[in-house]
Amino acid sequence: MDSIELWNGSTKALVSLGGAWLTNLSDDDGDILFPKRRLEAADGKKKDRGGCHVCLPNFGPGGDSELLQHGFGRTSLWTLDSQSINTVTLTLDGGGVGYERLSSTLTYTLASRSMRMELIVQNRGDHPLRVAPAFHPYFALRANEGRVMIDGEPIDIQDLEDTLFLQGEKKQLQLERRTIRLASKNLLTWAAWTDRIGEYVCLEPTFAGNSFLLPVSGGDELLEPQNVRTYIAEISW
Repeated sequence: MDSIELWNGSTKALVSLGGAWLTNLSDDDGDILFPKRRLEAADGKKKDRGGCHVCLPNFGPGGDSELLQHGFGRTSLWTLDSQSINTVTLTLDGGGVGYERLSSTLTYTLASRSMRMELIVQNRGDHPLRVAPAFHPYFALRANEGRVMIDGEPIDIQDLEDTLFLQGEKKQLQLERRTIRLASKNLLTWAAWTDRIGEYVCLEPTFAGNSFLLPVSGGDELLEPQNVRTYIAEISW
């Protein structure tokens, strides 16, 4: 079993064990997230786009760590821990060089008009690990939708090809089809972005943006031995 169905009323989600990827999220009004698929960019390269995935342990480039873009969480095979009709919990032990002793648990909980995502990481090793995760949702747009509003400010889609970073515990994304509300208490740097190869826009709660391009900033990014941290983000509509 590679894909797990979640239901709450007529709201449906699909979660894949591959990358712990939330591949689909929809209700009676249509897709909330752009369904995951492989698209071709202008340079001919194939890109996996859509749904929502965790960025673990890093958001953006890996910098001197040599980790892949957005880390190993989205490319690893996770293990099913438990599930119910509207909740699934997946686990991952290790995942990348230097992170063999990192244990990760990701839980998706579907309500009729919201999705809650909870990532718990534990350092089971004997040296600190740098962890600055994120969630990467792709929100579905109508065809040729050229402008969105973030916290009431209009933004042209083309202007988001260069990532716009915003701060705060809550964000509101207004689309033609629906209004999305996002919240997180410890992922406070938001990345608004699209590459325009599909009908989607991203508003991503991150711990510290592209922080792995910089020297470690201090204790906030270092997960000490035996310590546990929890990161939560919620999408509602």
